[in-house]
Amino acid sequence: MQPAMTTNSRRLSWLCGCLLLATGLCHAQSIAEQQDARAIENLVAAGSDITKEHDIDFFMQLPDKARAESAAKDLQSLGYTVMSIDERRDPTDWEIHAVRRMAPLLKTMTATTRSLEAIAARYGGNYDGWGTSVVE
Repeated sequence: MQPAMTTNSRRLSWLCGCLLLATGLCHAQSIAEQQDARAIENLVAAGSDITKEHDIDFFMQLPDKARAESAAKDLQSLGYTVMSIDERRDPTDWEIHAVRRMAPLLKTMTATTRSLEAIAARYGGNYDGWGTSVVE
């Protein structure tokens, strides 16, 4: 038979539960990071060797040409090859398409996503994700 919980032990138990919940929420992945994990799972399922380098395409949306060009310079300074900066639907919607050769490992892609989200945000835009083909 277990002794009854005292008020203090119940409070401590409740506090520990709240801390565990808060810790879990702090480590929750962003939607983009969840998409990274799914894309990598799909590559593996399709037979890709994710330990090998892939030519990975990255996309970013910016509100005007000047900001798109500035973001593109940042990408180039980090080793990306900017393939295009294109006006999409109107002058307030510009897309950068950049490529980088790298292994699409989860840790690497998560760090890349965070870096590209920060660049896009710096210029008032959005990081739109990445894609690649299977490398056996």
